[in-house]
Amino acid sequence: MRVETPTQSPTIDVELGGLASADSADRVRTRILSLDRYAPRPIIGATVRFSTPSGRARTLVVAHATLALSGTQLVAFGTGVTVGEATDRVRATLRRQLVDMAHGRRRHGRAGSSTSDDKPVVVRHASRMPTCASPEQAVLALDQLDQEFGLYVDATTGREAVVWRTSGGEYAFATERPAALTESEALQRLLLTGDAWLFYTDLHTGHGHIAHRRGDHRYGVITPVATTGRRSS
Repeated sequence: MRVETPTQSPTIDVELGGLASADSADRVRTRILSLDRYAPRPIIGATVRFSTPSGRARTLVVAHATLALSGTQLVAFGTGVTVGEATDRVRATLRRQLVDMAHGRRRHGRAGSSTSDDKPVVVRHASRMPTCASPEQAVLALDQLDQEFGLYVDATTGREAVVWRTSGGEYAFATERPAALTESEALQRLLLTGDAWLFYTDLHTGHGHIAHRRGDHRYGVITPVATTGRRSS
């Protein structure tokens, strides 16, 4: 007599970031689990994180999904005005990737990247802002450098932070540790959101970086000064 071992359902971790009620997490899991019908390999698990761009105007929700399959991993971004809309869009992107994989035509690069064959030009440079400063000193340095935004190290926390000039001429700060992304994912998120810049934690260094636009298909990545020997926490 043949006995079949029940298949364990993959674990779908959902981080809503306070952008929706807890009940919304179940809908997200259901939508992601429904991708199983398109997957050429078993889905092992997934993580879907929701956030808003840089903690500024909360008019856009960004979904960052990682789908783990046997032997590979897919990454996709989706945006919307609600968690539900962002979920539907990130699911659609993952579905396209799974269908491409099933037909042996998986595309180079990650989901959400430009449809152009041209690779973005990225210029990397160290921040000109102070390596250790109070908010007042950061504002002074921003004015002296005549910049709209700047990456500095907060004197109190010892971590990277951002100061920027708002459209109303005031100053705002981002001091909480931002989402952890690769440089490629940060650039893709910029493309999706249309923001001028993005503060993120670099997955490779563990330090805060800024990805920003420099022009048509050109980007910059600002890194902190003298990170060697300074531990991230």
